[in-house]
Amino acid sequence: MIAFKFLAAGALAPFTRFQWPASGEWVSAAAHRPELWIHACRAGDLPYWLADELWRIELDGPLREARYQVAAPRARLVARVAAWDRALAGDYARACALRARDLALPHVPTAARDALARATELDAIADVARGAGPASRAAELVADAAQNALHVGPATTSYIAATLASALGGGLAAFEAERAWQARWLAERLRVGEVDSGP
Repeated sequence: MIAFKFLAAGALAPFTRFQWPASGEWVSAAAHRPELWIHACRAGDLPYWLADELWRIELDGPLREARYQVAAPRARLVARVAAWDRALAGDYARACALRARDLALPHVPTAARDALARATELDAIADVARGAGPASRAAELVADAAQNALHVGPATTSYIAATLASALGGGLAAFEAERAWQARWLAERLRVGEVDSGP
């Protein structure tokens, strides 16, 4: 199976710090220990695993599918997805922050709603959202998303947007629907495969 794997710069596993051979050699885990198998993601799982580099990875052997990832006892890197770079990561973070603003609009105080709807720059979105006052949790999350898009990066920004969707009343289903929107955004721009359509 061809799947995807996010790695730190230099093909380094972000959690285990394992140095992946970029030349495509097979890497094996203990087949009798599924909890130690090599993890990867499908196109729909991309927003959950963001890091510096995105690679196509080939998984071999029995496949174990989980809610947000897949795993197998053997894998090898096939090719880096060059489209995932700093510029696209920034565009994605901005898209998630704007999406958070749009989701929150019906839930922010009326006095701030028009100004927030007109704000298109991340600094302005953060300022207007902060000005809505501490009583508005939705506005706080919008400000956090905008600030994270500017200063932290796409992983936290997209997580905040999904958390906002959940906090607005939809719970886990709304969280996952927002992640699905994010996955479609990524798949379209990265041209990495189909993701189920949805909200």
